[in-house]
Amino acid sequence: MRPVGVLLLAAGKGTRMRSRTPKVAHHVAGRPLLEHVLRAADSAFTPTDGEAATSAPRYVVVTGHERDAVRASLHWQPAHGDLQFVVQEPQCGTGDAARIGLTGFEDENLPETMLVLYGDTPLMRPETLRALLAEHHRNGATLTFLTGFTDEPGEYGRVLRDESGQVRGIVEAKHATAAELAIREVNSGIYCFQTAWLAEHLPRLTAHDNGEYYLTDLVALALDEGMAVATQQASIEEAAGVNDRIQLAEAEAILRQRVLRELMLSGVTIEDPATTYIEAGVRVGQDTILRHGTTIRGGTVIGERCEIGPYSVIQDSVIADDCRVHGSWLEGARMQSGARVGPMSRLRPGAEIGSGAHIGNFAEVKSATLGDDVQMHHFSYVGNATIGARTNVAAGVITCNFEPDGKKYHTEVGDDVFIGSDTMLIAPVTLGDGARTGAGSVVTRDVPPGGLAVGMPARIRRAKNDAQSTAAPSGTDSAEGNTAITADSADTDATSSRGGASPATERDVKE
Repeated sequence: MRPVGVLLLAAGKGTRMRSRTPKVAHHVAGRPLLEHVLRAADSAFTPTDGEAATSAPRYVVVTGHERDAVRASLHWQPAHGDLQFVVQEPQCGTGDAARIGLTGFEDENLPETMLVLYGDTPLMRPETLRALLAEHHRNGATLTFLTGFTDEPGEYGRVLRDESGQVRGIVEAKHATAAELAIREVNSGIYCFQTAWLAEHLPRLTAHDNGEYYLTDLVALALDEGMAVATQQASIEEAAGVNDRIQLAEAEAILRQRVLRELMLSGVTIEDPATTYIEAGVRVGQDTILRHGTTIRGGTVIGERCEIGPYSVIQDSVIADDCRVHGSWLEGARMQSGARVGPMSRLRPGAEIGSGAHIGNFAEVKSATLGDDVQMHHFSYVGNATIGARTNVAAGVITCNFEPDGKKYHTEVGDDVFIGSDTMLIAPVTLGDGARTGAGSVVTRDVPPGGLAVGMPARIRRAKNDAQSTAAPSGTDSAEGNTAITADSADTDATSSRGGASPATERDVKE
C-alpha cells in the first residue's frame, strides 16, 4: 500500500445531540465516536498475512467546536503513524474543513493518497477502508468514494450512473427529480483522493447559499475534467453518522452485537447475549462462560475457563485462568488463577487476589494484596493491607486504615494467620506468620509470629505449640472449623486500661 494520509473531519457542533459535550466525544461501546473511527483507520494499515508493511500513515483531525474537549476525550494513539490536530474556525462545510486539514501535512512531503473520514461514524470497519484504498489504487483513480444501497435513501445524495455503469454524478436529495429519488445507491461521503489533485482543487470550490463548501462538489469537478472516478460498495450502515441520542443508542446496539459475536466465534460462551454488555477492547479467553446480566468494561482481560456472573460488573481488571466472579463488582482489580469472588462482594482499585484465594459474600478489598489460598468468606473489609498465604480472615474482620489526620495506614499480615471473627486491626500493625486473634479483638500493636491477641484492646499472649492447643474440644464440630485457642497464663501486657472491657472469647469459627 502506498503512502497515505488520513483526514478526519470532527469540527461540527452536533446541535441535535442537545449536549454540552462535543458530538465526536460522546461514547459508544466504551469509546468516543472519534476514537472508533481512528482505530478503524489504524487497523486498516495493519499488514495481513503475506503483505508487506506499509509506510506509516499520518493522521490529521480537524477540530472546531469545543476543540479542547475533543482532544481531551482521546486517550489513545495510533499504532501506525502520528496524530496531529488543526482547527477550523469558523466551520464552513466539509470542503473548507478538508482545505484546512491539508495544512496539517507538510507541503513538501504530502502523502500520495488522502483518505477523508468523519469523526461521527463509529461503525466503519477496517476491512471496508482497506477495500476502498485498494480499489482507488487499482483503478489509478483521481477520486474514489464509498457507496451503499438502502431501501430508505432519505437525505443521502443519489449516485447517478450511465448505461455502462460509470459514475456521471451525485445529486443531492433536495435537488433530485422523482426518478432520481427512487435510486437506491447513495453516496456515503467517505472519499479517497490523489492528494495533489485535492490540494489543487479545494480552493476552486464555490460556497453554497448557506456559505458552506462541500466535498461532494469535487466529484463533478473531476468528471468535468475527464478524470477517473471510481466507487467501492459497502453497507451504508458503516458510514452512518451519529447526529442525535437516538442514533447514538442505535450505534451502541450495533457495536455491542459485533463485540458479542466476535467473542462467541472465538470460543466464549455468552449465556444470554440480550442481557450481556461488553465494551470494545475487552479480551476474554477460550471456554470462559459469561452468565446473564454481566457487564464488562474498559481494558478488562479475562483468561480461559472462567465463569463470570450472573450479574457481575467488571471494569479495567485482569482475571487469570479458572477464576469465578459470581454476582460481584470489580474495578481496577487483579485475580490470579483459580481465585473466586462472590456473590455480592466488591474488589476496588488496587485489589490483588492470589491464586486459589476465596472471597465470599459481602466482602470488600481495596488497595490490598491477598496471598495464595487466603480464605475471606464474608462480611469483611480489607484495605491498604497485605495478607499472607493461607491466612483465614473470618467474618466481620476490618482493617481500620483511615485516621483523622487524613492518612491511610498499612496492615501487614503474615502467612498461615488466623484472624478471628469481628477482629479490628488498627493500622499500622503487623501480624507475624502463624499468629492468631480471638473473636472480637481490637489489635492495636504488632503480634509476633505464633502469637495470640485477645481482648479489647488486645493483649498479646504466647500460644502453646502442643497438639492439645489446636485440637477441637469435646462437643464441638471439627468439620465446621471450630478451634479452641489456649494460651499461657502469663500475659505480656497489662489488663486493659478501659476498666470493664473483657477479653474476647477464646473460641472462633474458622471459615
